[in-house]
Amino acid sequence: MKPSQHGIWILPEDYVPSDLKHSFSDTFIVRTGSVKKSSRIWYDTFDWRLFRKKQRLTSDGSNWVLDDFQGRQLAVLESPRKSFRFSWQFPDSPLRQSLEKTLDVRGVLQICVEELESYSLNLCNTDENIVVFLDIQQSTNRLTRSKRSVAHIKEMRGCGKRFKRAVKILESSGAVQVSSIADLFPFVLEGSGRKALDYNSGYAVPLAPELRSIDAIRKIHAFLLECMRRNEEGVITDLDSEFLHDLRVAVRRTRSALTLFKGVLATDITDRFKEDFHYIGQITGSVRDLDVYLLNEKQYKDSVPERLQQGLTYFFDNLTESRKEEQRKLVSSIRSKRYQQILTDWSQLLDKESLLPAAEKGDIPIAVLAGKIIHKRFRRVLQDGRNIHRGTPDIALHKLRIQCKKLRYCLEFLAPLYGPKQMKQFIRQLKMLQNNLGDFNDLSVQQQILAKYLSTIKPGTRKSVELAASIGGLMTSLAAQHQWTRDHFEKTFTHFCCPKNMALYQKIFD
Repeated sequence: MKPSQHGIWILPEDYVPSDLKHSFSDTFIVRTGSVKKSSRIWYDTFDWRLFRKKQRLTSDGSNWVLDDFQGRQLAVLESPRKSFRFSWQFPDSPLRQSLEKTLDVRGVLQICVEELESYSLNLCNTDENIVVFLDIQQSTNRLTRSKRSVAHIKEMRGCGKRFKRAVKILESSGAVQVSSIADLFPFVLEGSGRKALDYNSGYAVPLAPELRSIDAIRKIHAFLLECMRRNEEGVITDLDSEFLHDLRVAVRRTRSALTLFKGVLATDITDRFKEDFHYIGQITGSVRDLDVYLLNEKQYKDSVPERLQQGLTYFFDNLTESRKEEQRKLVSSIRSKRYQQILTDWSQLLDKESLLPAAEKGDIPIAVLAGKIIHKRFRRVLQDGRNIHRGTPDIALHKLRIQCKKLRYCLEFLAPLYGPKQMKQFIRQLKMLQNNLGDFNDLSVQQQILAKYLSTIKPGTRKSVELAASIGGLMTSLAAQHQWTRDHFEKTFTHFCCPKNMALYQKIFD
């Protein structure tokens, strides 16, 4: 049996409910439901993760509804709780399970509020059986007070011909069909300062081969500065951990670009802002380190025997308190004169109307410099990686991680100059190596933090004994993971250097 038909229609601005009912009454017996008034809040993450999956999350104060862009309900949760931020805060339910897959560690934010007056029209046949159902909603944007009326129309199974008649009546009344719920977003976002998909944590700056290098790096740095600014408020209000993560990535990319494009921007400018952005990296580091621990609390607890997990609860309680203090310091630093002056000066320098001070390579087309920069970074990664063996100190892997990161940023900056499909493939291979080195570094840092924390535990109480035992157990588990990751490096690096990847590199860049 064919699935029932449905659709969404925007009604004319001058539509009158009684006129619409009268239009249907010549063909159907019309039964009208009572008018219901409510408010509906729309939610999504800052980077539009639900929208990208063609989904919408709304709440009317008692029900949370996840539907797709065709208006089909995917999950409904009845809950008296007025707000949730993270997927794990929702009660165990199909809705929570769906959100966990999409949101990960991001929180949902209120993106708009609409005031609704809704009523139903049941279109019946002569036997007074419902053949077509309409849900009419008049929405008022709470910010702009503008109004819009929408009809959600659905065929009762097996009544396709009558559904088509109802659609023709809607069309004759001036209603316009929309292809999906995505078409409704511009109205509800009016006055909010947001547009759907206006933020993406990924990097994307188009570059033309003939563009002067000084103009290319202006575009690169302007994009990264905008990313920092877009995430500042979320860091200050502590909406979720990804705001700080994205801000730090933009800072790291900025520092890498200042180093990679040596000789393009004037030396005194480069030196000053390398120091300035190093400072921003420092003031944002402590909170991020604590976030990494806290986000992995369950994983850490699962890695030790059950009898040691209570002690880790004490440990994570202490981390939570420490994070509150570090977050307070971070907010103070971001609001400080020094931080704001750095970004103001950098913004003025990158302004399109200003003359960006160039060095000797500033006028060279970016395509000419690109290959030289990439080759240099790639050769460095190969050289450093091939020098690592079982007896090499751990610091060598940490240095290789930094070189890989520089190569990765370099490839991302210059990707528009090369074939996108092959470039993505090569970056994907590099990511595999980076993941190994990143895990190794994280495990090293975590063990150092735990060792330092263990030294501060004062003996003498049952709690301190449980805490010390749990920390010791976690350190043992991390040490085993650390060694496994180190042992796995050789295989990962060998795969990165395999003939197939080397041929891919030559095909792209030679």
